[in-house]
Amino acid sequence: MELIERVERGVPLPELLAAFNEPSTSDYLVVYLRLLTSGCLQRHRRFFEHPSSPRQEVEPMCKESDHIHIIALARALQVPVLVEYMDRGEGGATNPHVFPEGSQPRVCLLYRPGHYDILYK
Repeated sequence: MELIERVERGVPLPELLAAFNEPSTSDYLVVYLRLLTSGCLQRHRRFFEHPSSPRQEVEPMCKESDHIHIIALARALQVPVLVEYMDRGEGGATNPHVFPEGSQPRVCLLYRPGHYDILYK
């Protein structure tokens, strides 16, 4: 809650970045986001069920997030997300996907196999 209050007060960006990069803070935020994602997946079970894919674990730390987790988190937070998926093909092109479709993204991510990075524009 202290970090959220600091964001609301408009503390300088370097101070926020330092706070977000502290493992004691960032780990708690990751756990919170994983729990939000899990809750969304459970509340909207029918939407996220797919018979050909096994259920992915999202709550435990050190587990990779998947495409379905980004969709669930964007839905839970009601924040449109753009994910640029890196293609392993020639030319280094990316394949953009916006969640939910047709929305104006507020968060941009780069997906490299096994990892998401924040893109700053």
